[in-house]
Amino acid sequence: MDYYQDAVIFVTGATGFVGKTLLEKLLWSFPQINCIYILIREKNSKKPQQRFNEFCSHKIFERVRAHCPQRMRKLKFLAGDIEREDFGLSNVDKKVLCAEVNIIFHSAATVRFNERLKVAARVNAVATWNLLEMCKDMPLLKSFVYVSTAYCNPGRKYVHEEIYPTIPPVDWRFFVSCSLKIPDEYFDSLANYIKGPHPNTYTFTKSIAEQIVNDYKSQLPIVIVRPSIVTASHREPYPGWIDNIQGITGIMMEIGKGSLSSILGDKDIICDIIPVDYVVNSLIMTATRATLGRIYISNCTSGVSNPITWDRLGCLTLKWSRIYPTKKVFMFPYFRYRKNFLMHDIAVYVLHYIPALLMDLITLLMGGKRKMVLPIAKKFRQACLAGKCFSLNEWIFKNNSRYYFEEILASGAFPCLYWNLKDMDYEIYIRQFVIGIQKYLHQERFRENAHKWQITRLYWSWIFLHVFLSLLLIFFIF
Repeated sequence: MDYYQDAVIFVTGATGFVGKTLLEKLLWSFPQINCIYILIREKNSKKPQQRFNEFCSHKIFERVRAHCPQRMRKLKFLAGDIEREDFGLSNVDKKVLCAEVNIIFHSAATVRFNERLKVAARVNAVATWNLLEMCKDMPLLKSFVYVSTAYCNPGRKYVHEEIYPTIPPVDWRFFVSCSLKIPDEYFDSLANYIKGPHPNTYTFTKSIAEQIVNDYKSQLPIVIVRPSIVTASHREPYPGWIDNIQGITGIMMEIGKGSLSSILGDKDIICDIIPVDYVVNSLIMTATRATLGRIYISNCTSGVSNPITWDRLGCLTLKWSRIYPTKKVFMFPYFRYRKNFLMHDIAVYVLHYIPALLMDLITLLMGGKRKMVLPIAKKFRQACLAGKCFSLNEWIFKNNSRYYFEEILASGAFPCLYWNLKDMDYEIYIRQFVIGIQKYLHQERFRENAHKWQITRLYWSWIFLHVFLSLLLIFFIF
């Protein structure tokens, strides 16, 4: 029987990058679904109804609206807030949800590396606990899919598809209780004392959430999907589709603009990126493995199947950023990886801050509108420092679930899905990614040979700048 036939689905984090892409795929490829509930909260003085209407008009749903607009009516919203008890749902909405839902995709999370511990705990851990408690009142529930992260066990070199004890040992009940009772400022101050080998509050609270989920395995049918670094789509809904600037995407965007000269990282280690459409396909297929008493885990990663190093990723980004320059480029795209923090900081100040400051001063003296290049430079320096754990360390994520994907696809159960990750050509993919950044983030119309004169001019300016700085360095030395 078709697993998704007449299914009623609840998706948390629907307005996020993965959530939106998942919704679009479900609406486009699974017409047999009954309906999909999503949670919408009031934000920036906009009521949930208004935000839902705007959400349904989002460009990610263009092909659905164009070819099968009636399917958009399957998307229904519930007014609520994931940070509140029972998600802030009204009694009526909660009863409807509990009575109808068959499948839950819990992707809501705060993914900011420098998030305050209180906020990360409330969104990533407490909300997961609240949802699991609500699930106990869902008699028709057949699958709870928790979207975790491959990096929730940073203290381990080899990460298998299993749940490991939290390091340092933390009782999740005690942690949740403390996060609810201890004042914000004091609780936040405890972050560095309790997160152990975790580089940030994100991976720490996601690890806690996995412990919470694991304790419900005898009561609910649960699976866990652990994506690595989620990046632009490979094929669906559109090649290169991206709508946020977090993580690698933001770094690639700034490389393309020429605003990054140095990245703190080891160029020779694997950069485990995974296109968002592969994550979505993994979620949809892994949902079918849910069973009571055992949690199936899928490491949704590329490092074992089709690895790419940081060096190759950087080279391809530079290549395609120079071939297809954005009109927002203001310095010739060039950077180097540096493992030494001191050398990286020197390079940032000499090759990044000083040119940025000069550009700001020249623009100001010429009477133009200041571009504020220096504050942007400082912002991305902080972003690179926040992500240094992932660019200086390497993990091997064992991915045996890929054999299950290959088996289920070979059976013809999901003809609309794919998992040919080992055949993905990074040359083509990074080209799509760079073009996608221009189209969907810079809002530029892609044209071949556009802005060639600008990139040529910047190249010779870059050569002049490096010759000038080299001569200046020689002068100070001698």
